[in-house]
Amino acid sequence: MATFNSTTFGTISGRHGSAVAATTKDGKSILKVFRAPANPNTGKQQAQRSKFGFTNSELSCMRNLFKTTFLSPNGMHQGVSLAMKQAVVGEAPNFAIDYSLLTLSVGSVDSAGMLSAVKTTGTKVKLDWDTTIGTNSTEKDGVTIVFFNPADKISVLKQNHALRIAGTAEVELPEIWAGSEIHCWIYFSTPADALNSASKYVGLVQL
Repeated sequence: MATFNSTTFGTISGRHGSAVAATTKDGKSILKVFRAPANPNTGKQQAQRSKFGFTNSELSCMRNLFKTTFLSPNGMHQGVSLAMKQAVVGEAPNFAIDYSLLTLSVGSVDSAGMLSAVKTTGTKVKLDWDTTIGTNSTEKDGVTIVFFNPADKISVLKQNHALRIAGTAEVELPEIWAGSEIHCWIYFSTPADALNSASKYVGLVQL
């Protein structure tokens, strides 16, 4: 880029061959090599915007849930961001959510290894988890269970439904869900709900 004073031609602006002339706010004339602007609407950018729109729309039903599980009023932003990186599958415009890869909480509290969820009677679901205690957890950690009905786009949050040491819990879900397939997650929280573990996908339960 070059600067110059022109008493003969006055103010010079615009493109001149391979150069562009312009005048700055302080009155200086500059001359620089013309470079075509980057295309702000490439196929890759269109696909990314389409992916964001899809994810935001699909998970909008979890907005209030994310505020609780991510311990933040900006939980929706975090949930969508993680989903785009981990749980959205397919190519534009045929995206889908792989709920087994969806993260509902993050944190340094230890999670559980062995997990299971089975229907017992009616719309009751029994969950079991190992009670191995790690370095970042205690027997008094609360257990939070999340259920999601993808057909109705409705979630059920059972916050601090049991203590980690129990190793098991039973939850009765809405009777209207009878016959539906329900996704289930679990995570653990410190007694004061200050910290969470990363959520774990337990499985898909047929009610």
